[in-house]
Amino acid sequence: MYLVPLSSLPTVQRLESSDMPKNSSANTTTQSSFASMMQEAMASLEQSQRLSAEDAYNLAMGDVSSLHSMMINSAMETAAVETVVQITSRAVSAYKEIMQMQI
Repeated sequence: MYLVPLSSLPTVQRLESSDMPKNSSANTTTQSSFASMMQEAMASLEQSQRLSAEDAYNLAMGDVSSLHSMMINSAMETAAVETVVQITSRAVSAYKEIMQMQI
């Protein structure tokens, strides 16, 4: 087995001296915040609930033009509810964990 001597390894550069820009404001504008993610999830949930309610009304009135789209909208509502519940529960558990940290 061949061992590489430490003297021939390239040195690690400091982060400040690398070619990365020092102003990271460009990176923060492209990243989405937690609040915007939560708002998008809630908007998706509201839209899917509205579509599912319309489909349920149409089904009750006997207007069953496309049963497959009704089932798809119902499945999308279920997925949206589960997503919002998971995001909320994980945010609460992360908050609790942060609050339990000792300073």
